[in-house]
Parts: sequence; structure tokens; C-alpha cells
Amino acid sequence: MKNQFKINDGGRSKYHECKRKMDTTGDCVIRAIAIALKLDYLETKKELFAIAIENGFMPDSTQTYEPFLNKNGWVKQKTMKTLKGKKFQLGMLPIDCDMIVYTTNHMVAVIDGVINDTWDCREWCANSYFINTNN
Repeated sequence: MKNQFKINDGGRSKYHECKRKMDTTGDCVIRAIAIALKLDYLETKKELFAIAIENGFMPDSTQTYEPFLNKNGWVKQKTMKTLKGKKFQLGMLPIDCDMIVYTTNHMVAVIDGVINDTWDCREWCANSYFINTNN
């Protein structure tokens, strides 16, 4: 069974207007983290930018978001693969918990088995994912 998809901007529209047909704002890391951790979008953005300023990397770099997620109890997991060694498509993940999934150049929140994002990326393959170890 394919996972469901829900349009969710993580609260961005509360602060910023996006008039483009295709969402190309480049804030998928902020969105995914705000959605999965149930945080305010702007506060999440500010915290990631503060870490980025301190460490010299961009807010959407692994060196910035991984420490933020780890501090909040989220731990990176190895790439999921099928029995034949192929990566799972995002829409076919065997999901039994909330997660933040990293695909090729994109990050998305999966809550209660539902992919939450501004566009449907179910056909993309999951490269790695984070789960909350505090639950």
C-alpha cells in the first residue's frame, strides 16, 4: 500500500508568501524539521541559521541539521533497502514511526505514515532517515 500524501508547508505561509506554482523556495530542511518536531517554522529557521552562522555551513547542510536533530533526540539511520538491495521509494516505506527522510537533495517529514510536504515526492528514493529516539 502506498503511503498517503498531505500538502504541508510546515507553517511557512504564516510568515512568508509563496506565489510560485512549483515550490522552489529551498526550505525543505526547515519545513521537514518544523513538521516532524512540531516546532514553529520561523523559530526552527532561526535556530538552524544560528547554528549555520556558528559552524560556517549552510542551514540545509548535514553539518548543521544533524547536530540540531541529534540535540532534539532524532538519530540518523542507515539507508533502507529492499531484499534485492534496491532503495525504497519514499511512497513505499515500511513506516511504523514518525521520521524525517532524506532523498537526493530533498528532505521530507513522514508523520503517522503520511508524507507531509509542499509537493508529492513519493516516487523519490530514500537515502537515509532520522527517527526520534525519545519516543
